[in-house]
Amino acid sequence: MSVADDVLVLRAEYRGLVIEWDEAKDTAAKANRVFDRLHQCYKRLRESDAGRRAISGLIDDPVTPVRLSAAAHSLAWQPAAAQAVLEKIESQPTGLYAVTAKWTLRSYRQGKLNLDW
Repeated sequence: MSVADDVLVLRAEYRGLVIEWDEAKDTAAKANRVFDRLHQCYKRLRESDAGRRAISGLIDDPVTPVRLSAAAHSLAWQPAAAQAVLEKIESQPTGLYAVTAKWTLRSYRQGKLNLDW
């Protein structure tokens, strides 16, 4: 498998894991397991320019949790675009996504957002 193919597979896995994680949010044990897999996928993708572009390409996804996750993960290499997406999600009247976007932005702007664990 070529590097480009590997990135496409990882991008699809990343997107699928975000959706699975969102669907599992009411079951903590399952959500935590899926989140750990998502984080590992993110860490693999961020290792290359193509992988970072794959994540950043999801900030326009039609599914809000995918946009939210991709924007949070893109802050390190595409801060302006990622912040704009998070600000738009944050501006929603209510909901978990708005709150998550708000706290992600706050942590990032305070220099406390750590995605290296």
